[in-house]
Amino acid sequence: MPNQTFAKTIKRLRTSRGLTMQELANMLGVTKGAVSMWENKGVIPRRDILIKISQIFGISVDDLIGNEPIENNKDDTSRLSYIQRGLGRLDQKQLVKAEQVLKAVFDDLFEDDEGDGDDDI
Repeated sequence: MPNQTFAKTIKRLRTSRGLTMQELANMLGVTKGAVSMWENKGVIPRRDILIKISQIFGISVDDLIGNEPIENNKDDTSRLSYIQRGLGRLDQKQLVKAEQVLKAVFDDLFEDDEGDGDDDI
């Protein structure tokens, strides 16, 4: 799948350093055609080449390919931890009851997603 973010980024980095495609290719041990495919078609190179590119230009691989940072979901994590701690305190009978309650809530909330979930929690 083409990655236009990578295509634009690699071209911008190369030209900002005043490098030709051939010069960058030589630095990476690849062909000029490979560099052209990256810049013009958004083809992503192998992992080892991505790492070399990131080292040459001082940029993370995530930034090279346009990965968005994972948002800080501390609130969600805190909520899930709270629920998990609560479930961990239940005996088997209480756990079955909690499971039934959660299943009823989820069934109600996600009734439009019928068939997408697992009926046997």
